[in-house]
Amino acid sequence: MVATKEDLLSLSSSFSKVIKRGFGRGPETCYTVLRANRLYVYISNFMTPAEEILAEKQEFNLLMNFRSSVITALSQELVQEASLVLGITFDSFYQDWNYNSNSGILLLVNNSFNPDVKIDESFERKLFQLVRIVGSQLHKIPSELKVVKYTQNICAIESKGVMLPLDYLMVEQGNSDLLFTYTREIKKGYYQHRELFEELFNRSIEDLFMMRDCKNNKSYLIFIFNKVYT
Repeated sequence: MVATKEDLLSLSSSFSKVIKRGFGRGPETCYTVLRANRLYVYISNFMTPAEEILAEKQEFNLLMNFRSSVITALSQELVQEASLVLGITFDSFYQDWNYNSNSGILLLVNNSFNPDVKIDESFERKLFQLVRIVGSQLHKIPSELKVVKYTQNICAIESKGVMLPLDYLMVEQGNSDLLFTYTREIKKGYYQHRELFEELFNRSIEDLFMMRDCKNNKSYLIFIFNKVYT
């Protein structure tokens, strides 16, 4: 389905209302983009007074646990609303938040198909090589990489085969603090090497998100190049 501008504006408004009802405060910006089987929802300037206090005290694990728990509780309603408006069934829901930039992203995916993104093969090889070189210092080298979205404003990379036995152990034991810390350190590692990616992309990286899917042994790495999302 090709979503109309009105569909996406309506969905952005609905998502903002659901989030506001759950937190008592809604985001200043909520912007939705549909590409093939994936819905990207960019959120910015969204933090409750309690979260602001936790952020000031650098209680990031507690902050992430609270935020992700509430969003997860709202996820079924968000997915149903997106499916109703867009006529697409979404069966995976991801989220990530950057408190330093007061921004976040939701990703809804229909796993029944995974279309290819047209991209220059030479550039793709260089990008995957760089992801593997940088990633090898931070986590298990993925068995498979795929660019699932690439525009002038965003690049989203899907990685498969990213879980180590220790990762599964942390999931089985429900050790959310370690998982949050681990994911945050991986993101920090990529961000510290952003100049290498900026040189390859020939664009300035303003934000970076990572979402791990432990159940399906994959993750998403998303580079944001500017504040205009298309």
